[in-house]
Amino acid sequence: MKISSILISLIFLSCVKDKKQNSFYDKVEYYHSDHYNIPGPPDGTKKFDIYYSDFVEKKAKTTYENLSHFGFVKIEISNNFSEKIDDFFTNQNPGKYYPDYKCLNCYQDILIFYKKNKMIGVAKFDFRCNKYCYSNFNSDKIIYLKKDCLKYRNLFKE
Repeated sequence: MKISSILISLIFLSCVKDKKQNSFYDKVEYYHSDHYNIPGPPDGTKKFDIYYSDFVEKKAKTTYENLSHFGFVKIEISNNFSEKIDDFFTNQNPGKYYPDYKCLNCYQDILIFYKKNKMIGVAKFDFRCNKYCYSNFNSDKIIYLKKDCLKYRNLFKE
């Protein structure tokens, strides 16, 4: 009886450990800004690109390494939030996303994903406009944000 319970415990623990090891990232940072203004015409500045551009170009990803220069504050991620982040993503293409272009579209919440201290992705959210996007720099794995990921917006407020 004791041997079977030990085996079951070992199998369970190895499954939990494998799930985290199979995650496409090993570290995530969360940034928030209260900046929400109507943008002027694109001016080519890094600040404009961070707040108003949908996707991050690979050559510009170093700009996201210190978002505090652009009015963002790094926020510690709660355990509840951390456990739910994997649910944002899928390897299935969710199809075309059509945002409301009448909306302001200013990204205030950003998640930056790392694997072995190398930035592998940036997720940007504008919850007022129901808009979100993910830029993937991980060449060996295709990742998409689920269309329903905005149901997690309350997690950002915890």
